Amino acid sequence: MSRLHPILPSGAEPCVWMSAGLVSYKLCDRDFDCEHCPLDAALRGDARAIGAPADAEPAPMTWSFPTDRLYSSGHLWIQPRERDGSTLMRLGLDALAVALLGTCLRVRWGKLPRELDSGEAFCELELDVGRLPLSAPESGRLVTRNEQLDGDPRRLLSNPYGAGWIAELSVPDAENQHQLLSARDAREQSQLDLKRFRRFAAIQMLTDGGGLGQVLADGGERLTDVRQMLGAPGYLRLLRELIH
Repeated sequence: MSRLHPILPSGAEPCVWMSAGLVSYKLCDRDFDCEHCPLDAALRGDARAIGAPADAEPAPMTWSFPTDRLYSSGHLWIQPRERDGSTLMRLGLDALAVALLGTCLRVRWGKLPRELDSGEAFCELELDVGRLPLSAPESGRLVTRNEQLDGDPRRLLSNPYGAGWIAELSVPDAENQHQLLSARDAREQSQLDLKRFRRFAAIQMLTDGGGLGQVLADGGERLTDVRQMLGAPGYLRLLRELIH
């Protein structure tokens, strides 16, 4: 039996999940504020967002952006520290990066210490979907890595603003700090980037729709994980768009 779609009312916008072909018909009535949408939460398998039982496992972290540090557009936090008369920049992952990564199997390092240009990778995160390089927000010398991550890379995500810090970069000065974001600006940027991520995901699933198999409207099993929908290569491509 063929499936019929009602005509979109004038001025109405389809939900990103309808555009992706995962629901047969749904209009967006939240101005694409996906973060507070119960349907979006259900499709992503986030029971807490739609009223989980009281004994549900809590989320590993909250969407916090501590004000005692700065942030890069690639979703790293940067905390200046003074040591022996030189300026060190301690680096770690911000809240959005942690929420999207989900897991970390290993942190891979090159030679230490070494000189880095701004934008050059200082390490790679080995994820369940592939490897994600992280780039230095400023030029400097990579002098320290968090050796605790060797034995327990999970703390990178479970305690990102504390024991899960990644590395320290020695910089000659702090002239480029004006290019970094305050905690408030980083939170606003993360909200925008999360919307971008979901739209990218919807577009990619629509483009690659032939490989999705059965979806919600076809009577197939309910897909609750964007990683499952996109596959590892597709999900990794989206991560690299935002986290670097």
